[in-house]
Amino acid sequence: MRGPIDYIVVGFEGNNFDGSVLAALAEAIDKEIIALVALSVIAKDAEGNVTTLDIAQSGDQFAVEFAQKYQPTGDLVTSDDIDEVADLLENNTAAGLLVVEQLWAKPLKKALIDANGVLVAEGRIHPEAAQELEGSN
Repeated sequence: MRGPIDYIVVGFEGNNFDGSVLAALAEAIDKEIIALVALSVIAKDAEGNVTTLDIAQSGDQFAVEFAQKYQPTGDLVTSDDIDEVADLLENNTAAGLLVVEQLWAKPLKKALIDANGVLVAEGRIHPEAAQELEGSN
């Protein structure tokens, strides 16, 4: 049984990925909050050419160590996914495409199944929207 699978795409100005965000990702993996399913870094240069970056080849020591230690559990990122992300990028920017399994939710999922619960709806309220809700009270 798997936990929920989520993806996020985070954009960065410039097309250099230095790996600094990977420390927080590593912490969540080490605490078994999430499992890394897939990770891809997509860059678009000043002329609009798109490439995927291998973080192990980035030269950033933490990124190299991260790539060696944390292997994705699947290979879900396709060339179509990369093309979709690239379409969202401005020239001279990069984006990280992260796919994670929410491990914390597995016991809850099992309990719901064991209680004959069925999923009726699901969604996500982003932090910005939650702040708006708090302000209206």
